[in-house]
Amino acid sequence: MPSAAEDARLRAAIEQKGLKFQIKAGNAKWQCTILDRATHERQKATRTGSASSISSTESSSSSAKSTY
Repeated sequence: MPSAAEDARLRAAIEQKGLKFQIKAGNAKWQCTILDRATHERQKATRTGSASSISSTESSSSSAKSTY
């Protein structure tokens, strides 16, 4: 278990920058960032109205065609 001081430092680092890591599988590569919920909500609120705040369901469309 981390001490109270270490715990506070870890929380501060995650709140400010997030925890970043990469996942590699075959030729695919993903970059991930873990944020605490409060930090995520603050960043989401500052993005409201910008192009990056559009959800994936709003920004993409799909169509299906039948071959019958």
